[in-house]
Amino acid sequence: MTRRFAPHRLLDLLDQRARTWHRFAALGLSVALLLSWATDLRNVVRSREIVDWMGPPHSPMDFAPAIAGAVCVLVVWLVVRPRVGRTATVAAGIVVPIAVIVTSALLWPVPKGVFGFPISMTEALGMLTVLALTALRGRAWQILLVSVLAALAAFSDHLREPFSMTAGTPLLLVLVGLAPGLYLRWRAADREARLRRVRAEERLSIARDLHDVVAHEVTGIVVRVQALRHVADRRPELVGEALPEIEEAGTRALESMRGMVSRLRGPEEAPLVSDPVEGLRTLAAPAGHGRPEVSVSVTGAVADLSAAVGTAVWRIAQESVTNALRHARGATGVDVEVWTTADEARLRVTDDGRGGSRGGPGGGHGLLGMEERARILGGTVAAGPSGRGWTVTAMIPMTERGRGDD
Repeated sequence: MTRRFAPHRLLDLLDQRARTWHRFAALGLSVALLLSWATDLRNVVRSREIVDWMGPPHSPMDFAPAIAGAVCVLVVWLVVRPRVGRTATVAAGIVVPIAVIVTSALLWPVPKGVFGFPISMTEALGMLTVLALTALRGRAWQILLVSVLAALAAFSDHLREPFSMTAGTPLLLVLVGLAPGLYLRWRAADREARLRRVRAEERLSIARDLHDVVAHEVTGIVVRVQALRHVADRRPELVGEALPEIEEAGTRALESMRGMVSRLRGPEEAPLVSDPVEGLRTLAAPAGHGRPEVSVSVTGAVADLSAAVGTAVWRIAQESVTNALRHARGATGVDVEVWTTADEARLRVTDDGRGGSRGGPGGGHGLLGMEERARILGGTVAAGPSGRGWTVTAMIPMTERGRGDD
C-alpha cells in the first residue's frame, strides 16, 4: 500500500518548527544581551581599579554607557518575543537609538582623556536587534525611520570620543542590522506561500474526491428516476424493479462518503481503491429504461498498478461514464477499455450518444478533475467528439512509484 505524506501534517510540521525556532531565537537574543551588559558593567568596574588609567577621569558618568545598555536590554526583552506586534516593535526601535543619542549628548561635555566613552557592546547589540526586529515586523516607512535614528545614534559616537568617524560606519551598522530581519521576513513570506499552496492543494484534493465519489452514484440515481417518470404511468411494475437499484446506488454513495471521512480523519492518507480491476468492474451495468449499457474491458497488468495510478485510472473512467450518462442523449452503449503496456496504463471511454461539448462553460468540473489527476502522476487526458459520440482517452505512466511491487 502506498503511503503518502498528508498535507495537513505538513502544515502542522511547518507551524511547529516556526514556533520552536522563534522561541529559541528570542531566548538566545535575551541571553546574549544580558551577557553583553554584564561584560560592559564588569569592564567599567575594573577600569576604576587601574592606577595608570589613560581614559576619562573617573566619575559617576563612567556608568552612563552601562545604564544606556540596561535600557537597551530591557526594551529589547519586552519586544523580542514572537507575539509582540508591530507598534511595540517600532516603539522599541525608536527608544533604543534615542537612549544612545541622549547618552552621547550627556557625555559630550565630560573630559575624554585618551579614548573617551565609546558606544558599548550592549548599546550596539541593542541597536542591531531593534533594526532586525523592525525589518521583520514593520512597514517600509517605519523601517526607514528606525534606520535613520540608528544611523544618527552611530554618528553620535563622535560626541563621546575625540576621534573622527568615517561616514561608512553608521551605514554599515544599519545594513548589518537590517539584513537578518529582511531575510527572516522573506523566509516568513515564503513559508506563508507554501502554506497557501498546501492548503489549496488539500482543498482541491477534497473537492476532486467529493466530485468523483458522489457524482457517479447520484447521476445514476437521477437517470433512473428520470426514466421512471416517463414510464411509471404506463408500467408501474417497473418502479418496484428500479427501487432496489436506486437504493443500492445510494448505499454505495453513502459508503464512499464514509470512507472519505475516515481518510480525512486518519493520520495517513489511504488509497481510495486497493484493487483497480474490482473498481472498474463496478462501473459495468446492463441497459435499462433510459439508461445505456456500460461495458468494461480490462486487459494487461491492471491489477498490479500502484494505488495512486490504479485510483486515478478508476476515477477517470468513473467520471467519463458519469458524463456519458448525463450528457450523451440517445446513447445505447458506453464502452470502457483499460489496458497496460510496458511503461503506461491507458484508458479509453466511448459512447454513441449526442451530447455536444462536455468541457465548456457550465459543464462542471469533471474534465478538469480528470486532467488534474493525470497531470499529478505525469499523464495526460484528452476528450472530444469521435464519430457519432464522445471519446475520453487517458495515459498515465507507470514510473517506479507507479508500480505496485515497489
